[in-house]
Amino acid sequence: MIDSFFEPLGAVAHAHIRDLDDGRGLGVRETEPVILVSVIKVFIAWEFRRQVEEGLIDPTAPVRVTAADRLGGTGTAGFRHDATLSVEDLAALMMEVSDSTAADLVTRHIGAKALRSLPARLGLEGTRLIGSPRTILEDVARDLGVSDLEALAHVLANGSVSTEELRGTSAWDPLRTNVSTAADMTAFLRRVWAGPESIRRDVRTWMGRQLTGGRLARLAPSEVRSFGRSGSLPGWLNEVVVWEWPDGRRHAIAVFVRTGRGNFREVELAMSRAALHLAEQLDREGQ
Repeated sequence: MIDSFFEPLGAVAHAHIRDLDDGRGLGVRETEPVILVSVIKVFIAWEFRRQVEEGLIDPTAPVRVTAADRLGGTGTAGFRHDATLSVEDLAALMMEVSDSTAADLVTRHIGAKALRSLPARLGLEGTRLIGSPRTILEDVARDLGVSDLEALAHVLANGSVSTEELRGTSAWDPLRTNVSTAADMTAFLRRVWAGPESIRRDVRTWMGRQLTGGRLARLAPSEVRSFGRSGSLPGWLNEVVVWEWPDGRRHAIAVFVRTGRGNFREVELAMSRAALHLAEQLDREGQ
């Protein structure tokens, strides 16, 4: 049934839903690797809050954001001037407006090694975390034979690299970039929601304030509370969410879609239909 939402759009979905209370789950292609893109920021946020909880880092520590850090985009990534923010505020910007520079700086604060070791520590066998957004862009620059990120930005702005060439780089290859599976993502979200209250509170708050995305909640009932993190590249649209229903049900849902056309609005609606269908199917199987 899930495929019927996407096949007419020339798209393929990897999706999974998990009941946060009893762990029941179902999906389609849920154990196949998918690229994370900005969904990795959920992992960075969790590791940041874990280290704060354990007293390993100070959330109020000031971090200077300079021109050398800025990647372009929203939040500090697109600032015109240097600024100083606490690392905790950077974590919030990373999650709420998908600030990639903030993600780099938070990762630098928690340590890239801690991020890379996270899947093994949590038993997420289908997940591999290579690094923050800057690491992935540096790999793309190398793939294209571009000297540095400034030169890459110039190449992308001029349109001198085709979409096909970009899709041939490591950022689009599950074997060479940050990768997970839909089932791993719902398992991780279940762990977050069942974890220490202080960690869950902040991650949940940041996901609830996401200003971009909201793909899976497009067709959800208005009384459902949605907490999400999205990610996208040309050819991929992703989102993971937790839905909290007024009757107490709680579902973690992950939908990753590989697209072949520029019909992203139609694909986003299909993603929302798929999320609703998964929730209905899970409820039917639980009766």
